[in-house]
Amino acid sequence: MQNVETTLEFFKIKEAIQEFAKTELGKEYVSSLSFSSEKEQIKNSLDILKEMMDLISRYNQLPLQSSVYILKLIEIAKKTALLTPQDLNYIANDIEQSIKLAQHLKKVEEEFPLIKSLVENFSDLTSLHKEIKRIVTPSLTVSDNASPELKEIRQKIRTLEANLNSKVASIAYKYGTYLSDSNVTIRDGHFVLPVKTVNKSKVLGIIYDVSDSGNTTFIEPLEIVQVNNDIASKKIEEAEEVRKILKKITALVLLQEVEVIKNNEIIAELDFLNAKANYALTNEMCIAKLSESQNVKLIEARHPLIDRSKVVSNDYFLNEDKRIVIISGPNAGGKTVSIKTVGLLIYMNQSGLAIPAKEAELGIFNHIYLDIGDNQSLSDNLSTFSAHMKNIGEILDVVKGRDIVLLDELGTGTDPIEGELIALGIVKYLEHKHPLAMISSHYSKIKEYAFISENIENSSMLFDEENLRPTYRYKYTVPGKSYGLEVAKRYGIKDEIINEAKKELDNQSNNRFENLLKILQSNVEQNERLKDELEKERENLKAERKTLELAQERLKNQKEHLLEDVRKEKEQIIEDTKAEIDEIIKALSKEDIKLHEVVELKKKVENLQDDIESIIYDEEINVGDYASIPSMNLEGKVIRTKGNKATLMSLDGLTVEVEIKKLHKIEPPKASSTRMKSSHYEDKINTSLGLELNIIGMRRDEALDALKKYIDACIVKNIKQVRIIHGFGSGILRKMTHEYLSTLKGVKFRLGDAHEGGGGATVVILHD
Repeated sequence: MQNVETTLEFFKIKEAIQEFAKTELGKEYVSSLSFSSEKEQIKNSLDILKEMMDLISRYNQLPLQSSVYILKLIEIAKKTALLTPQDLNYIANDIEQSIKLAQHLKKVEEEFPLIKSLVENFSDLTSLHKEIKRIVTPSLTVSDNASPELKEIRQKIRTLEANLNSKVASIAYKYGTYLSDSNVTIRDGHFVLPVKTVNKSKVLGIIYDVSDSGNTTFIEPLEIVQVNNDIASKKIEEAEEVRKILKKITALVLLQEVEVIKNNEIIAELDFLNAKANYALTNEMCIAKLSESQNVKLIEARHPLIDRSKVVSNDYFLNEDKRIVIISGPNAGGKTVSIKTVGLLIYMNQSGLAIPAKEAELGIFNHIYLDIGDNQSLSDNLSTFSAHMKNIGEILDVVKGRDIVLLDELGTGTDPIEGELIALGIVKYLEHKHPLAMISSHYSKIKEYAFISENIENSSMLFDEENLRPTYRYKYTVPGKSYGLEVAKRYGIKDEIINEAKKELDNQSNNRFENLLKILQSNVEQNERLKDELEKERENLKAERKTLELAQERLKNQKEHLLEDVRKEKEQIIEDTKAEIDEIIKALSKEDIKLHEVVELKKKVENLQDDIESIIYDEEINVGDYASIPSMNLEGKVIRTKGNKATLMSLDGLTVEVEIKKLHKIEPPKASSTRMKSSHYEDKINTSLGLELNIIGMRRDEALDALKKYIDACIVKNIKQVRIIHGFGSGILRKMTHEYLSTLKGVKFRLGDAHEGGGGATVVILHD
């Protein structure tokens, strides 16, 4: 049988996910992704993946860094009893990373219980980390302070080397006339003088080398031989002491090897989840709902390996009532892609991955069996048809109820009549065995059988008859034509050949069926067009309704705020008036005035609020006049009068009904006043510009408007760099942001780094 992972190209999915992984072991986990039929395993994998996707969307990326596979280092250390400074640094980095991850997730762990339970398994290796950092320097050498003995040895080496350098300089000066070069060199770790060969007898010492030309002999003078030997001896002591230190720290690591390895595996698991989640978010994928029954429901599903700008998304359905779907339609119309899409998405789901669809519900299948592509086997000396039959025969021997079967171009490669009958027999056998199946075929008998069978449904890939080209759109419940004659004519087959074929086709018994298909196809295309038009109209109405709701809410808020402001202003007037009267009373108290007269005066002041409300202007007010309501500090235009009431619309669009006698007629506002008010408001915004704009939660049009105003203001203010926060979500706001920024001349942009919000933010450079 065909290898499912190879045929569906699942290995390419794993390669794409590995691009997001940062650790060695995490990449291995991705590489080991495989199909499972265990429901609990699949459910757990998808549940924790959903948590990770939500975590990244809401709190940005995890602080993950590269990490090696520690188990391999430990295995080597067990054999050699020695870890190198590089190895120890890898272990220390893992400990640091485990601490950072635990701290990052501690803030949000209550919302993500599965990830929380994973992070809780981190072991505290702080003391081991401190010991490694005490011993290993940032340049990956053993520190002088690793032991008192090492510090003493290195101090002696430095003293000897200083003495040596002093002696070498003195000797070089002494023998300067015999040297071919004034520079002292090193051979085999010894300082040597480049002596002219003709003068080599003039310098007593050990000969270490001769130049290629023979003109220079490299001699270690006797005066420094002993110093060199002392240094060499000390370096041997140093190496031995370093080895002792490394053996000691290696033993300490091996005492905690279980914890060290476990932390490494948890980091890799988080990296593995992070890679799967980022792959899903980047490609706008969803987690499928798991069904208890045999079920395939894929809404706006697309093939993940086809360019997003070119792929056509489709809806696919299979269930226990309609277990088999027959796909017909033109060649190169997308039948094979549809079959592979369904198969690959099922395989991804049962490998614990999100899938490229808007919505999905999938059952758990024990096996995926398929026969797709050219199965010609040269090694077995089989033709294409024979290879197909061999493969399908093996499938039919083992297929059962909770399997799914995918067959492409069933029955082709042999005599058409025989091929059609064999294909029909295979369909009936599968119907009897109860698996789900998707089968592509041009055969009319299979389409006819699907019409009369309760368990089989026709479907098709739609074709643009007007332009004679496939649309790659899948239509459930309707069979399709092959359009062989039409396509052949388009690609240059002569008319007399086409006409002869049509004449012969007219004599065939299945001509009425093909005519029926043509009528059905035409109806389907018309219904699709109507559906698209209705969907666009629905979206337009939805957008208009949203706009009206927002406007209504805005007006409501304005009215509430305005009334509150008016109330506060009125209260302030009353308070001011009371204070004024109190001053009068205070002044009057100095005179000979009766107490009851003072009390009566204060009572009148306290009733002032009622007096203000009763002020009457009794002016002639008509529709179109501008008037004010002094008691409410409100101005506007009179748009309606009825009886003794008038309706006033303010400049902000607020409408208020009031008695005409309480209106005070005013002059109409100047034409530029509204614009001046708006301009003044914009200036207030611009003076408080920040270095970032958050558009998360906005509608696309609202976000675009805010983005345009913000960027324009930043350019005017000569701001060099800003950040647009659009989040991950469905990617609509990110795409809109990038599309708009691409239209601006001289403006550059990029996705944010890990500390800038990652893929949830875009950094904009306005002025280089």
